[in-house]
Amino acid sequence: MSAPTTGSMPAVTPPPAAPGPLARARRRAASLPRALDARLVAPGPAWRARWVHAGVAAVVGLRLLTRDWAQLADRPPELRSHLNLVGWVPDLPVAVLVGLQAVGFVAAVLAIGRVRPRLAFAVAWAAYVVLAGLWGSSGKFMHNDVLTVTVATVLLFSSPPTRDVPADDRSLRWGWPPRAALAVVGVVYLLTGVQKLRHSGPGWALGDNMAWVLRQGTSPLGEGFTLAVANLPALPQLLATGALCLELLAPLLLLVAWTRIPFAVAVAVMHTSIWACLGLDYSAWVLTVAAVAVPAGLPWRPPWSRQHRTWQHRSRQRPGVPAS
Repeated sequence: MSAPTTGSMPAVTPPPAAPGPLARARRRAASLPRALDARLVAPGPAWRARWVHAGVAAVVGLRLLTRDWAQLADRPPELRSHLNLVGWVPDLPVAVLVGLQAVGFVAAVLAIGRVRPRLAFAVAWAAYVVLAGLWGSSGKFMHNDVLTVTVATVLLFSSPPTRDVPADDRSLRWGWPPRAALAVVGVVYLLTGVQKLRHSGPGWALGDNMAWVLRQGTSPLGEGFTLAVANLPALPQLLATGALCLELLAPLLLLVAWTRIPFAVAVAVMHTSIWACLGLDYSAWVLTVAAVAVPAGLPWRPPWSRQHRTWQHRSRQRPGVPAS
């Protein structure tokens, strides 16, 4: 018997080396954008997209209805600025301002009632942008309507579910608009916090900044209330630190479903405290966050939505045919 030759033996391949910590970190970083994109465009239920669309339309309609836009016709030229594109629009007469208000409000109602909702929403948004832009071009720039306008702009690109779409129907068309609205809310709040740190640093929250702001503010509850809050030890710092943390953590709080409704409650508390201490009205921010975060935070479809679907299903059945 002849001994086997070495040339006939198969080659042994060494096992691949395990990737190091740096390689694993790079791989996770590269997959993060794909994971976020997949999460953003994941399918979602039609009822959630319908609620978010109608909720934001309701906020737009409420802002159009409750503000006296006719005051824009009486503003002195010295208060006119051109900080935005709408600021270059010539002064409009009272009839045009009231007409825009009426058309925008009716369009918002039609969007809520799902009568040509996409077109109606666009008309309401356009009227709101023009009027809010003209209002913001008077005197000091105010951003009371910025969040509502920005979130509504994203929803312009979505097609809300029509009446014949079942509430539980899941599709990419219904999944991305609520998530995109959440992302916009989170980014806007994050930027407000980053701007505070950029201009003032941690001293904005930990120093005497908030106490002096309170002392110079005007409270609808009276001057004594603001001074009492400003003079309490550590309370102004706690209020400022809580607001800053809420703004910086907004994207993370809106990323998780079970923290979205608590985030909406915290936003309501924060802006209510701002109104109580300084008299600044950020109710549009509170309502916009609620319109987006509450439907996106509910783990189940509400009972009244189920009843609506049952009624809709029965109304489509022919007489004499029992329900399946």
